[in-house]
Amino acid sequence: EGTIPEDLALIVNAVKDVYLEDEVFREKTRRQKDLERQKSTFAERDAAVKKNQERIARLARELGTGDPKVANVSMQLQQESLRGLYREKQKIEALLREEESLRQNLREQGLSPDQLSSRIPGLVTDLSGAVGPLAKGPKQNQLEQQLAAVQYSIHQFQQNIVNEEHPELLALLEQEKQLKQLLSRQAATPENSGLVMSRYDWLIRQQAQLENQVESTEQQLALDGSRIVELENERADIQHLVKTRDALAEQISKSVVELSAPERVRCDHPAHVPEKPDSNKRIQLSVVGGVGTFGLVIAGFILFEWMTYRVSSSSDISSTMNLRLIGTIPSPDRSGLPGFEFLTRRVNYDEWNRAVIESMDVVRTYLMRHIDPTRSASILLTSAVTNEGKTTISCQLAASLARTGRRVAIVDCDFRRPSAHLMLDGDVTPGICEFLRGEASLQEIQQQTQADGLTFIAAGQVDQKILQQLNIDGGRRMIDQLKAEFDCVIIDTSPMLFVAEPAMMAQHADIVLLATRKDHSRIPYVAQCRELLRSLQVPLLGSIMVGADSGFQRDSYGYRQEVQQAAVVQPVTN
Repeated sequence: EGTIPEDLALIVNAVKDVYLEDEVFREKTRRQKDLERQKSTFAERDAAVKKNQERIARLARELGTGDPKVANVSMQLQQESLRGLYREKQKIEALLREEESLRQNLREQGLSPDQLSSRIPGLVTDLSGAVGPLAKGPKQNQLEQQLAAVQYSIHQFQQNIVNEEHPELLALLEQEKQLKQLLSRQAATPENSGLVMSRYDWLIRQQAQLENQVESTEQQLALDGSRIVELENERADIQHLVKTRDALAEQISKSVVELSAPERVRCDHPAHVPEKPDSNKRIQLSVVGGVGTFGLVIAGFILFEWMTYRVSSSSDISSTMNLRLIGTIPSPDRSGLPGFEFLTRRVNYDEWNRAVIESMDVVRTYLMRHIDPTRSASILLTSAVTNEGKTTISCQLAASLARTGRRVAIVDCDFRRPSAHLMLDGDVTPGICEFLRGEASLQEIQQQTQADGLTFIAAGQVDQKILQQLNIDGGRRMIDQLKAEFDCVIIDTSPMLFVAEPAMMAQHADIVLLATRKDHSRIPYVAQCRELLRSLQVPLLGSIMVGADSGFQRDSYGYRQEVQQAAVVQPVTN
């Protein structure tokens, strides 16, 4: 009946352990299994894409091109050549019929075979097998004319067909070689030397050669046709394979981010046995409790008035203010009630810094989806009012981008109250103002930071001339010059609702981010800043919130340690 405290503590702890085991750890194990299954499927899809690419490359080598349209044009040329062979074959067959008719008439006249041979003119064939009519003029001139015609055909063929292994091209090259050999022999032997072949035998031989060429060309056409169909099918298949593979890669990236997030349920304190009740202490506690309750009521009214219309959670960003939440970073305070900072206790800076790095890398992963990797990008950070963490976000985002190997510059354009040099341990001058006035070059104002690839450009000494220049071009020339020098340019500006420079420069930035801070940013001010940016039609991507989870800086590093230890203890299995 709940009268024994030890039993109650035991039951509560048992229920707690069972819930953590059945719900929290089981869910985490399921996500890890899903991730492994996604990685296995991705490897299969990637292997299928590579095999498909190899088949396409093989077909491209066989066809002489990887474009089905070009291959179809090549087939049309082969078909035209085949039609020419058909016409030539028909001519030879007609000549054969005439020759047979002539021979038949001569036989009917009673001519003997010798008389038949003397009445029908013969053809000359040389030692290489090349045949032609008995020359009435110099034979060398005739061979040179044939060689010129063959070379012209080879030139025309190479202009239209890329495949150097095409059968027709190889036949023309072989004929060119034979003609050159005949010309070399003709120069050393008397004219018309060789064997005499009858016109009928020559036509029979030509018919056989044409039939072989027709058969070879038809086979090549059929083979190329099947290769073109296979190439088109492979190109259609690879589009689907690449699309599914990329979708799996995106899903794997999301799953990795989810596994890296802290557990949503954890045990802060196990149940323990309470001390035995004391009547005097109970009376004292009742009095203290009454006074404390009255004080809490008064403090509640004060806090309610103070916290009215302030951003209290990340859901206020997306639901109340209709802004996309790009990411969150932890606050350096364990509790951060506005106006009561003297009561807060600072956390370990190393732990907070590690948590910020993890959180900002998540923001960078999302941000890279909106940046063209082939072009330089400018990212402008602003806020509605002061002390909302825009400079902290700017410096951390610049360091995160620099860790990817990009050349990153962070420019302090908060001309009224520059503070980025304090975080980066830099000098306030010379800076961008001296560059805009022409007093220093871009290389002279660059300050190297401790992070590799990260360059800091301070604000410098502002004057009325700089403000007038910004009013003229809105900082376009400055942003273009910085983008020409660096891969990513992070611009830390003044609060949007106080001065005009952020609104002018935001119109020329590639991406605009709005900094908000939990329990500090006022919803009406943030909404006013959002409407101002949207009315200017600037590329407002969303908001980054500071202090969304005050305990995140403690849990994230410990979670990472837990994963590393598990990776060392768990054996590797194939």
